[in-house]
Amino acid sequence: MSHWQIRFRVPGEESDALGDALTGLGALAVTMENGGADEFYEAAYPQRPDWPEIDVTGMFERSVDAPGVASAIRSMFPGCSHHDIARLEDQDWERSWLGEFAPIQAGQGLWIVPSWLEPPDASAVNIVIDPGLAFGTGTHPTTSLCLSWLDRNRPDGLDVVDFGCGSGILAVAALKLGASRAWGVDVDPRALISSRENAERNKVSERYSACALDDMSENACAQLVVANILAQVLIDLKDDLQQLVCTEGVILLTGILKEQAEQVRTQFEPWFDFSEEQREAWSLLIGVRR
Repeated sequence: MSHWQIRFRVPGEESDALGDALTGLGALAVTMENGGADEFYEAAYPQRPDWPEIDVTGMFERSVDAPGVASAIRSMFPGCSHHDIARLEDQDWERSWLGEFAPIQAGQGLWIVPSWLEPPDASAVNIVIDPGLAFGTGTHPTTSLCLSWLDRNRPDGLDVVDFGCGSGILAVAALKLGASRAWGVDVDPRALISSRENAERNKVSERYSACALDDMSENACAQLVVANILAQVLIDLKDDLQQLVCTEGVILLTGILKEQAEQVRTQFEPWFDFSEEQREAWSLLIGVRR
């Protein structure tokens, strides 16, 4: 059966509202892509790429009045710079979308696997994570750096904090690699929901808690703290982060471009001795608390 694909380009801050509007008008699915400008990163949603302009696409049944939908959206969103309507003939669009994803090997014995695919190695530690609203499906170099480190330095019996948890992928990985308990901390309520769902999907929810920083006990500390955020946010939160790390515990700091690593290291050196790993343009700082 054919479908309508209707695409709009809007300022980034209007994209979520436009997606909701398309859903309200009957969209079967809504996707968002970079509208063509250079991406940057917004501290309010750590690590999630933020685009000045976003292409928002709705997929509709063939029976829908596509020009009417386009007209309604343009009246609701005057900032819409353009739109286009395409008819997709006999295309299984859901299967096409799912086909874009594949399992990711994140370590020697660690895989990230979408829920609709079979793990390539059933004997490995397989983490089931689907693409969603929250950042963290294992593809970004900073996430990959953390996952690889966790696979090589398995946190057996440790308490772990995943600070800026996004999808919860790092907390879930730590738990499946032997951690005793894990806490996910994030400013985005959607991330807290997503991380809880992913913990349930991976059968580690009994050992996982998701919360805002203010909800954690003042005396809480963990043997391992992972913070995959942004350089400036790490610096701004250095006092909160260092307090979460127990004596002789480890902190993983990333979301840091190579040229930013020294600045971040300097801010945390009163508490930690650091080593560094790199991948592509990004750095991972591994700090051991004195």
